[in-house]
Amino acid sequence: MNEDLTVKLKNVSQSPGVYLMKNAGGDVIYVGKAKNLKKRILQYFSNKKAGVKTEHLVSKIHDIETIVSQNELDAFLLENNLIKQYKPKYNISLKDDKSYPYIRIAKSKTGFPYIIKTRSFKKGDGEYFGPYSSSFAVTQTIKTINKIFKIRTCTDNKFNSYAAKKKPCLYYQINRCAAPCCGYIGTSGYKEKVEGIRLLLSGKNRQLLRELKRSMDGYVRGLNFEAAIKIRDKINAITIINEKQITVLKNEKDIDAIGFYGEKDRIDVVVIIIRGGKIVGTKNFFFKNIYLNDDEMLSAFLNQYYSKNLEIDGKISDEILIPVNINIDDKNSLLSYIKQFSAKKVKIISAGKTVFNGKKNKYGDIIAMALENAKKNFLEKAGEGGSAKVGNEGEKGADGKGREEKLLGILKDVLRLDKIPEIIECFDISNISGTYAVAAKSVLNNGKKDTSLYRKYRIRSKNTPDDYAMMYEALYRRFNNAAAGKDPLPDLIMADGGKGQLNVLVRVSNEFKKKGLIDAKDMPALIAIAKAKDSGKNIETDNIYLPNRKNEVNFGKNKEAIFLLMRLRDEAHRFAVSYFSKLKRKSLVSSELLNIKGVGRAVYKNLMDSLGSVENVKNTSINQLSDIKGVNKTAAQNIYDYFHNDRANSFNLPIK
Repeated sequence: MNEDLTVKLKNVSQSPGVYLMKNAGGDVIYVGKAKNLKKRILQYFSNKKAGVKTEHLVSKIHDIETIVSQNELDAFLLENNLIKQYKPKYNISLKDDKSYPYIRIAKSKTGFPYIIKTRSFKKGDGEYFGPYSSSFAVTQTIKTINKIFKIRTCTDNKFNSYAAKKKPCLYYQINRCAAPCCGYIGTSGYKEKVEGIRLLLSGKNRQLLRELKRSMDGYVRGLNFEAAIKIRDKINAITIINEKQITVLKNEKDIDAIGFYGEKDRIDVVVIIIRGGKIVGTKNFFFKNIYLNDDEMLSAFLNQYYSKNLEIDGKISDEILIPVNINIDDKNSLLSYIKQFSAKKVKIISAGKTVFNGKKNKYGDIIAMALENAKKNFLEKAGEGGSAKVGNEGEKGADGKGREEKLLGILKDVLRLDKIPEIIECFDISNISGTYAVAAKSVLNNGKKDTSLYRKYRIRSKNTPDDYAMMYEALYRRFNNAAAGKDPLPDLIMADGGKGQLNVLVRVSNEFKKKGLIDAKDMPALIAIAKAKDSGKNIETDNIYLPNRKNEVNFGKNKEAIFLLMRLRDEAHRFAVSYFSKLKRKSLVSSELLNIKGVGRAVYKNLMDSLGSVENVKNTSINQLSDIKGVNKTAAQNIYDYFHNDRANSFNLPIK
């Protein structure tokens, strides 16, 4: 420690305030707060063993500046502002969650709020719920809400347009909106729906169910059975949602459980969100360059996390569970801030011990879950040996994307997309001369294949070889499902085949936009993939094409990103071929072996597994047939006679 710093430390005030630690170049490297500035700062330079992390931080300090405040709360606010201003290297710094989607109940001049997905927030512009790690999860949640509550999702301009026409939109026709634009529901009834959504998104499912049941009972007593049935259907839908959530507490408290895990200068923090006794979500944060003790790190995280949450919507849990004790002054200043800005008395409970106050810790299992998730996420993000280049990126998905997330970021940049393509779909066609024509959709969800979202289409409009027409039908049906609210659109759609297929994809997209069935802002980005041969190196590569661009996209050295798209294309091809083969096999079965007495689908499968084709079945002896599982001697004789007696040949039965 230099002499100037030694003198300065002797004269530090004992008042509340903020301290700024600076390096040799005068840059602010750490900002902290304290109830007693002198006591806190001297702890860093005491001769007591402070730990490797603190020693590393102290070794970088060449100067300290202090700012005295009137009280701890002022120090708390000042610290947050200075961290935002200087972005110190060794502070925990939560960046804005703008890349993560929220659900917003938006205010409306019409008097009927609407629900939308958004990636930014503005205080006073409605109620926000989230952020969520998956855009698809948000879309599915909004879809479920539409089914249950039938609340509008259109903008005010569209609302006014339909109100002027006095004709509701498609969402009313498919029973996804109550059509307040046409006066089919009043403001009071609509307000009840919004309150129900608010409770559902807040995790207050039990309270919502109780209110709905009271309402249903009232309708039953009034003999209004039609209204009672509608509420009963809502109750059933919400009950299904309720059953999918994990119950961890018998009471209905709102709790946030914090867990963390770190190695060297990196650390992962998990927040398990419990509402009404059920886990409704998690948030995950990964940081590097953290040279703070566990209690200091946790205190800094809590300060920024909850001050940021209160800036958004003023909502906060009843209790905050933490795995280690934090400084009592830091704890009190955070609670004072929360109380002032939320008017709510919150408890911060150190639940890391198995027993406290002579009683078993009822929160021990929850904290253990948070700690285990943090460790899992850390190992996934840091990779083997902690070599991943993951920085102080703020919130990340709870599944830890790692390599896939990096590749999706490259795709966003190279393809010039507006956002990272979390959901990518690929379409492929399979047929032989137009017969058994099928299309298949494969899906990447955050860089990993998601077979639950795969779809197959039996082509109905063409029975002659016309790949463009077949692709048109498949894509039209896909967009039509989206317009009907059955299958949300992804961030990116890719057609296999090249420029011709891309033109078909663009054509279908434009048709739905012109008809007003899908808003332009909701349309996914469109690309096509096609095989090409590099004659110079004799290596087969793939080309990616974009609309309104003559040449293929140049991925440069980012080959892994295009390999991701190639694997998705291969999945679509595999899925299409498997469906095509199934239809062809089914057709063969219908015309051949199933006509034989004693041959059912199980026997047919065993025959195909053993012999491979109908032609081989024809050339197999009775004894060999009877050796196949499920084929008794009578069935074997029938099969042999079917292909070999004169009667079969006289009718020219097809042998395939």
